[in-house]
Amino acid sequence: MPFSATLSAIDGWLAEHAPLTLRDLPPPATTADLAKVRAHLGVDLIKDVEELLRWHNGAGRATPPFCLAPRFAFLGTADMIAVSRRRIAEDEERPMWHPWHRQWLPVATGRRGAYLVADHSNSDTHGHLAIVSTEDGRDDPKTWPDLGMLLSRTYEAMRYGSRFMKSRRTVLDGRLDWEDA
Repeated sequence: MPFSATLSAIDGWLAEHAPLTLRDLPPPATTADLAKVRAHLGVDLIKDVEELLRWHNGAGRATPPFCLAPRFAFLGTADMIAVSRRRIAEDEERPMWHPWHRQWLPVATGRRGAYLVADHSNSDTHGHLAIVSTEDGRDDPKTWPDLGMLLSRTYEAMRYGSRFMKSRRTVLDGRLDWEDA
């Protein structure tokens, strides 16, 4: 399914099953918001990341937040830049097994310092998404070849109630959430 169709399908599912989650999603990122992210990265945004931000600029402040993957809350442009800057500064103070790359863009935040990042670097992993954390240790991070594949899996788990990333969706009082499965 094309990326834009996946976003539309997510909107449709939320409208029918979790309308309060959909209602609380912020409007799209502005041209100025996107320009700030580009300036921070020093490169153009990956097409799917830009389309994602033109869909909604993060999850907003609702609880539970909308997640791009189970337990990974969708970050808005300002938070993406703030997290990236903070992680770059932390790397200067302490070595890590998986140091933060300047052209990684955190698109979602998880527990205990974990982030879902879109790789904007000019490398073999350009466009890939990875879960990175200060607690990664020696393990390689979990990856997906692109944002479209990840959101497709999230949508399937939402739609069918199937298990994804050790979680299953739940809807309570019009709000989407994820629980251990």
